[in-house]
Amino acid sequence: MKNYEKESLFKNFLVFFSLLEILLVLLFVELYHTKKTEYRHTLLQSMQLCSYSLECEQFSFDFAPQSENILNRLYDGNGTHAYFTIPKSKKYYMKISYGEDKLKTDIEEITHSLWFQFILASLLLFGVALFFTFYSLNPIRKALRLNDEFIKDILHDFNTPITSMILNIKMFKDEKGDDPYISRLSKSIDNILRLQNNLKSFLHNSPSQSQNVDIAKLVEERLNNIQNIYPNLAYIYTKENDLVKNTNHELLMRIFDNILSNAAKYNKVNGEVKVTISNETVSIEDTGKGIKDINKVLQRYYKEQDRGIGLGLHIVNKLCNELNIGMSIQSQTNYGTKIVLNFQHLRKE
Repeated sequence: MKNYEKESLFKNFLVFFSLLEILLVLLFVELYHTKKTEYRHTLLQSMQLCSYSLECEQFSFDFAPQSENILNRLYDGNGTHAYFTIPKSKKYYMKISYGEDKLKTDIEEITHSLWFQFILASLLLFGVALFFTFYSLNPIRKALRLNDEFIKDILHDFNTPITSMILNIKMFKDEKGDDPYISRLSKSIDNILRLQNNLKSFLHNSPSQSQNVDIAKLVEERLNNIQNIYPNLAYIYTKENDLVKNTNHELLMRIFDNILSNAAKYNKVNGEVKVTISNETVSIEDTGKGIKDINKVLQRYYKEQDRGIGLGLHIVNKLCNELNIGMSIQSQTNYGTKIVLNFQHLRKE
């Protein structure tokens, strides 16, 4: 089971079980009051029978003036007691009392019995909630499996044209030697292969492998790669200090590629892309179109241009969260965008 399936399962189960448990608590609170009322009613009946026979070891007896008390009613205080008539007596009632310790013991027995029933009912609801959670998520899991299988088939079908392109580029290199256009095609295919491997890793739920990464060197390499693809822009790289952290090399490369690609793709003619390494941050700034709504730009499929499908910054944000990298975005329409990545929470091994 993949992480997002586990998260979905946990959240759905938590909501379902919590609602059932709240209803169960309300039910048992009402049941407790009902049981307590029934117990007091039964106790009063027992006292009433005892007032006729006077053969009741659990009760104690006394006399009380008639004017101050009401018949056949339980009074609380130092246990509980009630008053009953005495044949041929016009001044006194019989007071029958039930001791405080006995009353407390009886109430505790009722409480313990209800707690035991509540725990059993909660365990039953736990199983029911778990069953229905799995049952309700089963169609979604099937759809996700079909989606994964479709992606696997697509990835498999990609192998043939990619292999063909690699072979043809190698033939061109052998025939014509080094050529800037062939070099760009080769690097683009390398990017496709890298993305393909990342997607395979995601499908197989492979854990992210961490290693010491020279971030300054990596971002410079990715900047040179973008420069080959978009040669008509000015690229400025400033390194104020070294920056080495323990993180995932491939995922970090994807982050830089997406940000740098956006900075070049949506730049103005003869614009600039500035990359600065300072302390524990990497800032990437462009002179492009800017972002109209920063609050929405990280949402999946949100886009403000006709180009692209609106996944770039969404993927960047997701990967930054996974790698524990801070990200802030500043942008002004028609002036450009600045994205700052903060690596202060990552350690160097």
